[in-house]
Amino acid sequence: MAKKQPKNQLLLDFSVRGNRIVLHLGQVESQRLADALFEGLVNGDWMIEPAGAVADISYAQDIVHQIGHKLPYPEGIKIAQLHNVDPNFKGFSAIYRQKGWVFVNAASEINERNYHIHLLTVSLGLHTLYTNTTSLAARSERLIFEALLPFEEVESFFRNDISKIPDFLAADIANFFKVPFPMVLKRALTLKIISDAQYRTFMTVVPVASSKPRELFVSPDGNIDDLEAQLFSQGMED
Repeated sequence: MAKKQPKNQLLLDFSVRGNRIVLHLGQVESQRLADALFEGLVNGDWMIEPAGAVADISYAQDIVHQIGHKLPYPEGIKIAQLHNVDPNFKGFSAIYRQKGWVFVNAASEINERNYHIHLLTVSLGLHTLYTNTTSLAARSERLIFEALLPFEEVESFFRNDISKIPDFLAADIANFFKVPFPMVLKRALTLKIISDAQYRTFMTVVPVASSKPRELFVSPDGNIDDLEAQLFSQGMED
């Protein structure tokens, strides 16, 4: 049960130095839930450590290394995948007790969760450089796109005369990059690998994993012909 807040205690101000949220994910409801979770954590209503029923805790060193940029990260970034939270909660990054923290919903789809973890980790390395959260989110996304969605690999899945992508192929592409399929499309559009019309069409695809396991083939020379021959022919058999 939540503790009753003393009458003389000010509400948590996330704009001041010290314990504070750096970047919210999601829309208004997700942000409201994030504020409530963090306020409860700071006020001692619940504990993030030791790990257990509340969250799975891990370190972000591998992600920081993968991003590759030397950024002013806080010391000791930890990732908390929270259990038993509202499904509308997406995640947020924060400074808590002078350490960097990433909070995400453990029940969210695996590729979405992986993307959110990377994005929020990078936000902790950039937040001292961007006071505007919109600019911070945009810059964090650009760095994630560069690290997780390199041009050559994204290009190998698309070409300008493709008008349709099967749902199983969309799922395979998302799983290959370990990010949501719409993020792959956004990156492809930004790189001008696909057109606006293709982007709008492909965004209507709902990725669905095939019932038949198969190895995803990516042509080493970036030619998609072999990929189409393999995947589209198997799609006809499913």
